[in-house]
Amino acid sequence: MPVGIDIEIANALAKEWNAHTAYTTTEFAGLLPTLGAGRCGLIISGIYINDERRKAYDGVSYMKSATVIVTKAGNKKITDPETLSGNTIALESGTYYKAERVDPLNKQFAATGRPAVLVQDYPAQQAAYQQVMVGRADATLTEQAEGATRVAAAKDELRIAYTWKSDFTYGIYMRRNPSDLAMIRAALKKLHESGFFKALATKYGLDPTVFDVNYDR
Repeated sequence: MPVGIDIEIANALAKEWNAHTAYTTTEFAGLLPTLGAGRCGLIISGIYINDERRKAYDGVSYMKSATVIVTKAGNKKITDPETLSGNTIALESGTYYKAERVDPLNKQFAATGRPAVLVQDYPAQQAAYQQVMVGRADATLTEQAEGATRVAAAKDELRIAYTWKSDFTYGIYMRRNPSDLAMIRAALKKLHESGFFKALATKYGLDPTVFDVNYDR
Protein backbone atom coordinates (compact mmCIF):
# COMPACT_ATOMS: atom_id res chain seq x y z
CA MET A 1 0.00 0.00 0.00
CA PRO A 2 1.52 3.35 -0.99
CA VAL A 3 2.13 5.83 1.83
CA GLY A 4 2.98 9.50 2.17
CA ILE A 5 1.55 13.00 1.86
CA ASP A 6 0.05 12.52 -1.59
CA ILE A 7 -1.64 9.30 -0.50
CA GLU A 8 -3.12 10.94 2.60
CA ILE A 9 -4.50 13.78 0.47
CA ALA A 10 -5.98 11.33 -2.04
CA ASN A 11 -7.60 9.33 0.76
CA ALA A 12 -9.01 12.52 2.30
CA LEU A 13 -10.49 13.55 -1.05
CA ALA A 14 -12.05 10.12 -1.47
CA LYS A 15 -13.58 10.40 1.99
CA GLU A 16 -15.12 13.75 1.04
CA TRP A 17 -16.76 12.08 -1.95
CA ASN A 18 -17.70 8.84 -0.14
CA ALA A 19 -15.51 7.00 -2.62
CA HIS A 20 -12.84 4.32 -2.40
CA THR A 21 -9.24 4.67 -3.59
CA ALA A 22 -7.31 2.24 -5.75
CA TYR A 23 -3.72 3.09 -6.64
CA THR A 24 -1.77 2.45 -9.82
CA THR A 25 1.99 2.81 -9.66
CA THR A 26 4.14 3.68 -12.66
CA GLU A 27 7.39 5.40 -13.55
CA PHE A 28 7.22 9.19 -13.36
CA ALA A 29 7.43 9.52 -17.15
CA GLY A 30 4.37 7.27 -17.45
CA LEU A 31 2.06 9.28 -15.17
CA LEU A 32 0.34 11.48 -17.75
CA PRO A 33 0.17 8.76 -20.43
CA THR A 34 -1.53 6.50 -17.87
CA LEU A 35 -4.07 9.24 -17.15
CA GLY A 36 -4.60 9.96 -20.84
CA ALA A 37 -5.21 6.28 -21.55
CA GLY A 38 -7.93 6.16 -18.90
CA ARG A 39 -6.10 3.74 -16.62
CA CYS A 40 -6.55 6.10 -13.66
CA GLY A 41 -8.95 8.89 -12.72
CA LEU A 42 -6.44 11.43 -11.46
CA ILE A 43 -2.75 11.91 -10.72
CA ILE A 44 -1.39 13.13 -7.40
CA SER A 45 2.28 12.28 -7.33
CA GLY A 46 4.57 15.26 -6.78
CA ILE A 47 4.05 16.55 -10.32
CA TYR A 48 4.36 20.24 -11.15
CA ILE A 49 1.51 22.36 -12.45
CA ASN A 50 2.60 24.00 -15.69
CA ASP A 51 1.05 25.45 -18.82
CA GLU A 52 2.39 22.72 -21.09
CA ARG A 53 0.65 19.95 -19.14
CA ARG A 54 -2.52 22.03 -18.87
CA LYS A 55 -2.80 22.08 -22.65
CA ALA A 56 -4.02 18.49 -22.44
CA TYR A 57 -5.29 18.06 -18.85
CA ASP A 58 -7.01 19.98 -16.08
CA GLY A 59 -4.74 20.66 -13.12
CA VAL A 60 -5.29 22.01 -9.59
CA SER A 61 -2.50 23.16 -7.27
CA TYR A 62 -2.45 21.72 -3.76
CA MET A 63 1.05 22.43 -2.41
CA LYS A 64 3.95 24.82 -2.93
CA SER A 65 6.97 23.07 -4.32
CA ALA A 66 10.49 22.78 -3.03
CA THR A 67 13.31 20.54 -4.17
CA VAL A 68 15.41 18.84 -1.51
CA ILE A 69 18.87 17.32 -1.56
CA VAL A 70 18.79 13.98 0.29
CA THR A 71 21.99 12.26 1.45
CA LYS A 72 22.95 9.48 3.83
CA ALA A 73 22.56 10.64 7.42
CA GLY A 74 26.30 10.54 8.01
CA ASN A 75 27.20 12.57 4.93
CA LYS A 76 28.15 16.01 6.22
CA LYS A 77 30.12 17.14 3.17
CA ILE A 78 26.99 18.04 1.20
CA THR A 79 25.20 20.97 2.81
CA ASP A 80 24.00 23.09 -0.12
CA PRO A 81 24.07 23.16 -3.96
CA GLU A 82 27.65 24.49 -4.03
CA THR A 83 28.89 21.37 -2.27
CA LEU A 84 27.44 19.09 -4.96
CA SER A 85 30.44 19.90 -7.16
CA GLY A 86 32.32 16.71 -8.01
CA ASN A 87 29.68 14.48 -6.43
CA THR A 88 27.36 11.91 -8.00
CA ILE A 89 23.60 12.28 -7.73
CA ALA A 90 20.92 9.72 -8.57
CA LEU A 91 17.80 11.07 -10.27
CA GLU A 92 14.44 9.62 -11.24
CA SER A 93 14.10 9.58 -15.03
CA GLY A 94 11.51 11.93 -16.50
CA THR A 95 11.75 14.56 -13.77
CA TYR A 96 12.82 18.16 -14.29
CA TYR A 97 15.60 18.15 -11.69
CA LYS A 98 18.47 17.87 -14.16
CA ALA A 99 17.24 20.73 -16.36
CA GLU A 100 16.10 22.96 -13.49
CA ARG A 101 18.76 22.31 -10.88
CA VAL A 102 21.77 20.35 -12.10
CA ASP A 103 22.38 21.91 -15.53
CA PRO A 104 22.52 25.50 -14.16
CA LEU A 105 24.86 24.32 -11.40
CA ASN A 106 27.17 22.60 -13.86
CA LYS A 107 27.28 25.71 -16.03
CA GLN A 108 28.29 27.69 -12.95
CA PHE A 109 30.90 25.11 -11.94
CA ALA A 110 32.38 25.03 -15.47
CA ALA A 111 32.75 28.81 -15.46
CA THR A 112 34.76 28.68 -12.25
CA GLY A 113 36.81 25.59 -13.09
CA ARG A 114 35.12 23.31 -10.57
CA PRO A 115 34.17 19.65 -11.15
CA ALA A 116 30.69 18.99 -12.51
CA VAL A 117 27.90 17.12 -10.77
CA LEU A 118 27.67 13.60 -12.21
CA VAL A 119 24.15 12.30 -12.86
CA GLN A 120 22.86 8.73 -12.74
CA ASP A 121 19.29 8.13 -14.03
CA TYR A 122 16.97 5.50 -12.58
CA PRO A 123 13.38 4.55 -13.50
CA ALA A 124 11.98 5.24 -10.02
CA GLN A 125 12.83 7.47 -7.06
CA GLN A 126 13.08 4.43 -4.80
CA ALA A 127 15.98 3.17 -6.91
CA ALA A 128 17.69 6.56 -6.57
CA TYR A 129 17.42 6.33 -2.77
CA GLN A 130 18.87 2.83 -2.83
CA GLN A 131 21.93 4.08 -4.72
CA VAL A 132 22.47 6.72 -2.04
CA MET A 133 22.04 4.23 0.79
CA VAL A 134 24.53 1.73 -0.66
CA GLY A 135 27.04 4.47 -1.49
CA ARG A 136 26.91 4.38 -5.30
CA ALA A 137 25.57 7.95 -5.31
CA ASP A 138 26.26 10.79 -2.90
CA ALA A 139 22.80 12.36 -3.06
CA THR A 140 19.45 12.44 -4.79
CA LEU A 141 17.04 15.25 -5.57
CA THR A 142 13.33 14.94 -4.96
CA GLU A 143 10.34 17.04 -3.99
CA GLN A 144 10.04 18.15 -0.39
CA ALA A 145 6.97 16.17 0.64
CA GLU A 146 8.25 12.94 -0.86
CA GLY A 147 11.66 13.52 0.69
CA ALA A 148 10.17 14.13 4.13
CA THR A 149 8.21 10.88 3.85
CA ARG A 150 11.27 8.86 2.82
CA VAL A 151 13.57 10.34 5.44
CA ALA A 152 11.02 9.63 8.17
CA ALA A 153 10.65 6.03 6.99
CA ALA A 154 14.42 5.49 6.70
CA LYS A 155 14.88 5.68 10.49
CA ASP A 156 17.96 7.90 10.68
CA GLU A 157 19.62 6.45 7.55
CA LEU A 158 18.87 9.48 5.35
CA ARG A 159 18.74 13.23 5.88
CA ILE A 160 17.53 16.31 4.04
CA ALA A 161 20.73 18.27 3.46
CA TYR A 162 19.24 21.30 1.72
CA THR A 163 15.89 22.72 0.57
CA TRP A 164 15.46 24.76 -2.61
CA LYS A 165 12.35 26.94 -2.59
CA SER A 166 10.65 27.65 -5.92
CA ASP A 167 7.66 29.36 -7.50
CA PHE A 168 6.22 26.07 -8.74
CA THR A 169 3.31 24.21 -7.18
CA TYR A 170 2.46 20.52 -7.16
CA GLY A 171 -0.87 19.62 -8.63
CA ILE A 172 -3.59 17.09 -9.17
CA TYR A 173 -4.16 16.30 -12.84
CA MET A 174 -7.30 14.86 -14.40
CA ARG A 175 -8.81 14.47 -17.83
CA ARG A 176 -10.73 17.55 -18.92
CA ASN A 177 -14.12 17.72 -17.22
CA PRO A 178 -15.46 21.01 -15.77
CA SER A 179 -17.59 19.30 -13.11
CA ASP A 180 -14.70 17.12 -11.90
CA LEU A 181 -12.44 20.17 -11.78
CA ALA A 182 -14.97 22.10 -9.69
CA MET A 183 -15.46 19.12 -7.38
CA ILE A 184 -11.74 18.77 -6.66
CA ARG A 185 -11.32 22.49 -6.03
CA ALA A 186 -14.27 22.51 -3.62
CA ALA A 187 -12.97 19.46 -1.73
CA LEU A 188 -9.46 20.93 -1.37
CA LYS A 189 -10.88 24.18 -0.03
CA LYS A 190 -12.99 22.26 2.49
CA LEU A 191 -9.98 20.24 3.65
CA HIS A 192 -7.95 23.42 4.06
CA GLU A 193 -10.68 25.09 6.12
CA SER A 194 -11.04 22.00 8.31
CA GLY A 195 -7.38 22.09 9.39
CA PHE A 196 -6.50 18.89 7.54
CA PHE A 197 -3.49 20.38 5.78
CA LYS A 198 -2.16 21.99 8.95
CA ALA A 199 -2.25 18.63 10.72
CA LEU A 200 -0.62 16.97 7.72
CA ALA A 201 2.21 19.50 7.75
CA THR A 202 2.80 18.91 11.46
CA LYS A 203 2.88 15.14 10.96
CA TYR A 204 5.57 15.38 8.28
CA GLY A 205 7.59 18.22 9.79
CA LEU A 206 6.68 20.80 7.13
CA ASP A 207 5.83 24.49 7.36
CA PRO A 208 1.99 24.63 7.17
CA THR A 209 2.21 27.53 4.71
CA VAL A 210 3.35 25.10 1.98
CA PHE A 211 -0.34 24.25 1.62
CA ASP A 212 -1.46 27.88 1.24
CA VAL A 213 -2.08 27.83 -2.51
CA ASN A 214 -4.72 29.25 -4.85
CA TYR A 215 -6.94 26.34 -5.84
CA ASP A 216 -8.71 28.40 -8.51
CA ARG A 217 -5.58 29.38 -10.44
